[in-house]
Amino acid sequence: MDNRTGFRRRGHAYLAQQARTALGVTGETQRLAEIPLPLMHAALGAAVCAVALLLRPQILGFGNSAVASAALATLTGAVLVGYDYVVYPAKQRPGVAGTTLPVAAVASFATVLAGVPALSVRIVAGMIASLVIGAVPYLAARRASGREGWFGRLLRDLAGIAVLAPVLVAGVSPLLPQPTRVGLVGVITALVSFDALRSDPLHGVRAFPAALGIGAVMAGAAAGVGISSAPGTRAAALLVLWYGLRGFAGALAGGTGRRGLTVVEYVTFVLVAGGALSWIAARA
Repeated sequence: MDNRTGFRRRGHAYLAQQARTALGVTGETQRLAEIPLPLMHAALGAAVCAVALLLRPQILGFGNSAVASAALATLTGAVLVGYDYVVYPAKQRPGVAGTTLPVAAVASFATVLAGVPALSVRIVAGMIASLVIGAVPYLAARRASGREGWFGRLLRDLAGIAVLAPVLVAGVSPLLPQPTRVGLVGVITALVSFDALRSDPLHGVRAFPAALGIGAVMAGAAAGVGISSAPGTRAAALLVLWYGLRGFAGALAGGTGRRGLTVVEYVTFVLVAGGALSWIAARA
């Protein structure tokens, strides 16, 4: 209480809050504050990639490494769901759907360790997996709260491309047995497609069977194109096929304007992904 005025003293935080209220931005500021920075997610991403290095086939053998890597991917998804349930408010929780891309990133990194001997590609794949695990749950929380925006959606699309591209290279490489490479292409494509379709947006009930269908088509395509000692061109064709399937499903969820935008995104994707795949294939 201020003895001179008879009014209770107010601190700077109160005055700032009153100013925000007068400007009409109180609700947005509070909602932004409810989404914490993904510091723990980033630490988890680095830890998961370190463990994945210890589980590579060169140490455990191919069969044991496959089982251990699948368990690591599943555990990563479970930890993300549990942590987000505790930390995020109810309206900002990404849920299980928000973990599909991080789980795919773990599987992608394990695939690169098994099927791509080039050290430079392995390093880049590990960095991508760590960044995806660290950043995507935060973007998923913004999407759950309805504030993803075009830039957040672009980041998620680029993350999906970065996760899927090395898997498609391994999918047409002779270094992996056919059942393994075809299965990895199908499963990881389905996970990435589900996340991409959710950003289009497509409701989870419709996105899940659509993603499974895309994964099945991509697995069949990987088996059909066969293997090659220079897999870049075939992997690029698979990547273009995937984006076309994903774009078609996304266009079905939107209106006529959305279909036109999908065409623009598709052309941009072909240009960017073609250069990235050429880089990966040159070092594989």
